[in-house]
Amino acid sequence: MRFLKSELDRDAEARLQAERAERDAHPERRWEYTVLRLGTKARAEAQLNELGARGWQLVQVVETDGHLAFYLEREVPTDESSNGRSATD
Repeated sequence: MRFLKSELDRDAEARLQAERAERDAHPERRWEYTVLRLGTKARAEAQLNELGARGWQLVQVVETDGHLAFYLEREVPTDESSNGRSATD
């Protein structure tokens, strides 16, 4: 059984950590999230269609405390001209 990493293992791990740090610092794709909360008897279709038209995608629905929570995501554009966009656009 090996307990110590070889020089090659340590080098490979250091390269992976450097790649992850670079990817985290400059991600190719970024996401933003919003949550739509409605009572259980409320109809969500119109609001979800409106959010979908603005680029939001439904990823999960959870029922909590008698309400439905709709979790949505959308990709954040990478160009600098969209920086003023809010999460509820």
